[in-house]
Amino acid sequence: MIKPVYVVDGIVKLLAAVALLVFMPGLRDFFLAPTWIVITAAVLLFLSSATEISYGVSKGARTYFLHVMLADSAVIVAVVVGIILAAAENPAGGYILFGVLALVSLAIAIVFTTGANGPDFADEA
Repeated sequence: MIKPVYVVDGIVKLLAAVALLVFMPGLRDFFLAPTWIVITAAVLLFLSSATEISYGVSKGARTYFLHVMLADSAVIVAVVVGIILAAAENPAGGYILFGVLALVSLAIAIVFTTGANGPDFADEA
């Protein structure tokens, strides 16, 4: 029942990562952010989307649904704060937006690749 939610959310994040890379010059100029932070956020967003899609296809339990919703909410708040600060020509907006996006993406990737979700190394022994 909950499997399609993970897959669709992962696909949306994947498309957002591609959009970050395609529109990087414009985003970099608008948010007054360095290129490296935009690329880092895009790569980590891509990795988290891949792990989320993989989890949705393989297990898709309701266990980590709250983590995804909290992460998506944090990104929405960061987007709003980043746009407000960028409109005021404050370079902190880019650092906040892309920094939060990178950290949240890293956290989601860790949640979906460790613990009960990760590989079971005990079977290999």
